[in-house]
Amino acid sequence: MSYKQLCLNSKSTADSIKELGGEPLIIFDDQYISGKEIEDLQRTLLENYEPGKIILFAKPMTDALKKVSHEGYVIENLERKEYLELYTPLVCRKEYIENYFKEFELWDLNKFIKLNEERIEFHLTFST
Repeated sequence: MSYKQLCLNSKSTADSIKELGGEPLIIFDDQYISGKEIEDLQRTLLENYEPGKIILFAKPMTDALKKVSHEGYVIENLERKEYLELYTPLVCRKEYIENYFKEFELWDLNKFIKLNEERIEFHLTFST
């Protein structure tokens, strides 16, 4: 399968994708987890890719989660098993990135996810 890679960061704008062609795109950003297993992860994401979906890397939470008040006090311990850590790479069509930049000036993975909630599918991995 032919694909293009695109690295985005919090300062990336619509100009980042102007000259980019090809489908699907593998997107990396500041949330990117690097390591030797990344090639296997990319291959798995591409194998699970469908043109109408956005495939996003996720793994179970391992750190403690706390709910904090506006004053900075811990008010609740949250159950880790109810949350996932989300990272890039992600795989999607170029048009989803273009549509994102029509709505927002700068790249933010959380905003991208919220904008495309109905298209997101998580590839859950248990690797560290």
